[in-house]
Amino acid sequence: MTRPTQQRLGAACGIVFPIAMFLAVGNGSHFTPWRAVAATWALILALPFLVYLWSLLRAAEGEGGWLPTLALAAGVSGILLKLASHAPELAIHRDGIAKGTQLYKALDNTAGAATLMSLYPLAVCCAAVAVIALRERVLPRWLGVFTAVTSVALAVNAGFVYASFVPALLVFLLWTLVTSIVLIRRTPSTQRARPHFRRPALARHPRRMSPLLVGSQLCAISSKECHQVQLAVCV
Repeated sequence: MTRPTQQRLGAACGIVFPIAMFLAVGNGSHFTPWRAVAATWALILALPFLVYLWSLLRAAEGEGGWLPTLALAAGVSGILLKLASHAPELAIHRDGIAKGTQLYKALDNTAGAATLMSLYPLAVCCAAVAVIALRERVLPRWLGVFTAVTSVALAVNAGFVYASFVPALLVFLLWTLVTSIVLIRRTPSTQRARPHFRRPALARHPRRMSPLLVGSQLCAISSKECHQVQLAVCV
């Protein structure tokens, strides 16, 4: 697999992740097994996108920079926290816990708290990406500004600890989709034109070298050596 193909796959994962996540979750009122599986796989696909984005940021920042690693660690932490929020919801429906009971409320609130906690590291991730994008111009300037706005939205939404709705997560999904589209459009083609260097005719056909040409070259070399010897004697 060529490097441009790997880059396109990383960006493609960032496109599939928000679309599949949005379609799987829906309005959140109905639970079906396929929705749970699709939402889980959508979050898994966010990991290759984050690693691909980290590679671009690291190349732009340089070996001594730590912001790309911060963006990767924070992004992965946020995705893992969001993945953890699926466990209580899955337990509710697997065990058939009746809605309105104390156990149902406890598990449902646990899932909501894990989703809210995921906003904190995701805000740090977007903040680190925004700093590098605006400073190193690894992304378009308008996208760097959008990344900063997404970071602020995530941080503000995370401050409402009793909120049952997280609109900033939708903003993050939109940012991921837009960033992935920009990156996949900027990925070089998988077929790169290789430069063709033509060797001189004498190098390509050594047996066709004329004897007269060989003799003249030897004479030129010998005369040059004689001239150097004469200069050495005079000195």
